[in-house]
Amino acid sequence: MKCPQHDNYIIAAATPTGLDALVKNTFSDIQTTFQLQVEYGVKENALAGVRNAISSADPSLLLLKNPRGTPRFIEKTNRAYVLNHDEWLANPIWTKGPQYIGQYLYGPGAILLHSFETGPFTWCKNTLIHETLHSVSLYSRIWNIYPDITSRHLQLIEGMTECLTGYVLLKKHPSCYIPWKASAQENCQIAYRPNTKLFCSLAQSIGISPIANFYLSLAGEFAAPWNQFVRSIQAQGFKKFHFPLDDKRTYKEFEFVQECTRSLPTFKKTYESKTKVLDFSLIEP
Repeated sequence: MKCPQHDNYIIAAATPTGLDALVKNTFSDIQTTFQLQVEYGVKENALAGVRNAISSADPSLLLLKNPRGTPRFIEKTNRAYVLNHDEWLANPIWTKGPQYIGQYLYGPGAILLHSFETGPFTWCKNTLIHETLHSVSLYSRIWNIYPDITSRHLQLIEGMTECLTGYVLLKKHPSCYIPWKASAQENCQIAYRPNTKLFCSLAQSIGISPIANFYLSLAGEFAAPWNQFVRSIQAQGFKKFHFPLDDKRTYKEFEFVQECTRSLPTFKKTYESKTKVLDFSLIEP
């Protein structure tokens, strides 16, 4: 199954202002889907200054190497950069590995998108939504306040991010949601599938709002948004739900699943269902 919109989407991104327009549209999709005030972790008026400071310390840190062409810099106020496969492989410090189709770089506030025309790993609308969600997340605001919090909470972050991605696709781009949910092997497939199953199942029990409110919080610290997330679940009648988490504690998904199973009556049936576990149409606001 190949998404019929993919080729036109990639062609649009290749125009001089196309990628910037797609990023802005994606930001708007996120904001209107969840009806929340959404802000980038690195705001527009600070973006160039942040990157200049990184470059002043070491210009090579923001260099995107290109083994077959002219290298580029992450610079000015560009939010996203498309890298061909050779560029992706030449910049492992940022791209992490050939199997990834997108990365959000917390330091310079940049999104990298992997274009691999001859293979299964190539970015599309779902990737841009996912990485843009990273760029407006609570973690994009606090990652440098709490050392290593993004690595300690990685499964939580990626599970919530892809869960919210699926919900945006369903509400704003249903024709894209269908092949994404089917996980076709060409351009659309659900990322971080086990973590996404958890949060899609949770959202079917508590609604999408508690997850979105936490993930997109504009707070400059972790404790208050997380405690509010827990209280919002308890306020729905699930008074036994309790899962302590802080910036120094490593998020353990197995324990979170156990807590959801213990305190949310419908969670286990959904989580173990082959048909419902990734059905975002069953999620209420």
